[in-house]
Amino acid sequence: MRTAIVGAGASGLAAAITLKRECPSMDVVLVEKLAEPGRKLLATGNGRCNLSNTDITVGAYHGDSSTVYRVLTDFGTEECLDFFHSLGLLTLEEEGRIYPLTMNAATVRNVLLEEVARLGVEVRTDFAVGGVAPGFTLTERDSGETLSADFVLLALGGKADAAHGTDGDGYRMLKDLGIRYEPISPALTSLLLQEDLRELKGLRFRGSAALKDGKGDLVAMETGELQFTEGGLTGIPAFQLSGEAAVLSKAGPLPLTLDFCPNLPDVAVLSYLQDRAQSGSPEEPVLHLLTGVVQKRLGQLLLKTCGLPEETPVHRLGTQELANLAGLLKQYPLTVTGTKSFKDAQVTRGGVPADELNDGSLESRRVPGLWFSGELLNVDGACGGYNLHFAWGSGILAAKEIAQRATHQ
Repeated sequence: MRTAIVGAGASGLAAAITLKRECPSMDVVLVEKLAEPGRKLLATGNGRCNLSNTDITVGAYHGDSSTVYRVLTDFGTEECLDFFHSLGLLTLEEEGRIYPLTMNAATVRNVLLEEVARLGVEVRTDFAVGGVAPGFTLTERDSGETLSADFVLLALGGKADAAHGTDGDGYRMLKDLGIRYEPISPALTSLLLQEDLRELKGLRFRGSAALKDGKGDLVAMETGELQFTEGGLTGIPAFQLSGEAAVLSKAGPLPLTLDFCPNLPDVAVLSYLQDRAQSGSPEEPVLHLLTGVVQKRLGQLLLKTCGLPEETPVHRLGTQELANLAGLLKQYPLTVTGTKSFKDAQVTRGGVPADELNDGSLESRRVPGLWFSGELLNVDGACGGYNLHFAWGSGILAAKEIAQRATHQ
């Protein structure tokens, strides 16, 4: 019997290894459109490959919780570590994030490919699948070459970061097979802002970002290091908000507020400014009140927003001016118009939903013998190794299901 795994990325490689281990007699073929397998892995975790996290929970994912639960039930952090240790990979933990000991993504790809070769998995590169006919026959898009299989696992990834092969081919195949998928949008990418803040380009700060919907209701709030770009806002908090922002901004601009003092309550910030104003020289410029709180460029923006020239003497500030300044430090208003495109996104939101799967399985309800894994499913995770963890886990689960089916036929 033969299984064709379409997509030799994280999920496909984990699936191929597991399937061959579970069912040694199975003819396993990894089909990859690029000239080399696992190319996208090299770019993960800024080249360090954040392959999992010590706190893997269903709540770290967006999408179909039932699908996430099914995968994580059999594949938690310990199971992930066991899998990679079985490949000879040593790991380390850094603030909950798990990396290879070498801190080099190439190490992860190398151990995967070495095991694929040792197990005798066939790897077909430069094979861009143009179609999957029930039965199953896979046809190469350009040459017309065909490949037959008894089972197929679609592990092509989503549409994010097309430079590494994930350009959305999987969604075309889903349409051809009559399989419904939830609308897709970029996730884990930068936010685009309506305001022109080019003078802050490159400025980093630790703060909180709160995203609201069109009605003004809070959608989510994230805290961490943020950075202004020429057209928006980046950093992990912005990335975490981007999935919701990409979807909601289609209906119109969204309010976003920044808190530059997330560890201090509003009253403490106001009290600080009042104390500084009273204890300093009356002729001291107002900009100096902010020197110990925010960077100079940010302080200048806050004063500009308040309508206060930065050289204004402190003695000219009234209670209301200080209150306005404190208010902006805690809730600086911005407007999100959208996010960067799939080209700059790390993952894709949307995909094959749970109601297109057999109950408790990753197999297609409509096309028996067809499985899905990784980013093609309607699941996306937070920053911190969650998406790679789901890719490994769903690929391994799909492989185990295929092996079980094969032994009962």
